[in-house]
Formats: sequence, structure tokens, C-alpha cells
Amino acid sequence: MLKDRSRIERQLTLSQEKLSACETKLAGEGVTGKARGKNATWRHLNADYRQLKRRLGAVSALEAREAAAAQKKAEGASEGGEG
Repeated sequence: MLKDRSRIERQLTLSQEKLSACETKLAGEGVTGKARGKNATWRHLNADYRQLKRRLGAVSALEAREAAAAQKKAEGASEGGEG
């Protein structure tokens, strides 16, 4: 899972850089706020960025679930060894 996290974090960083560059370009052309939503390139880059953020959140949730399961398993093993 660590491999997925590092890959997604790298992709998220690259996506954020591309989105920022596009926003800077659009701002230079006088396009800001809701008007950016009419630009297909900005919409595509923004969608990619949001998708990667959701994936990273899902990876975090999965890691937390696996950590909790490992802890519960360790507690069960320690209780079983005593009795």
C-alpha cells in the first residue's frame, strides 16, 4: 500500500502543478472564478486533481483499516497466549 500512496502523492503533485499553470495562464487572459469552468482544459485538469485527492483519501482509509485489523489481531494473539 505504501507503493500506491507514494505513486498517488507524486501524481497529485504533478497534477496540482499543471492545474496551477493553467490557472495562471487563464488569469493572465482575464479568465477567473466561474468563467474558468467554461475552459475544457481547466475542467479536465481540475477533474484529474480531484480524482487523485479522492484516491489518496481512499488509500488512507484502507491503511487505517489494515492497521486497526493488525492491532486487533495482535491483541487477540496476546490474549490467547496468556489463557
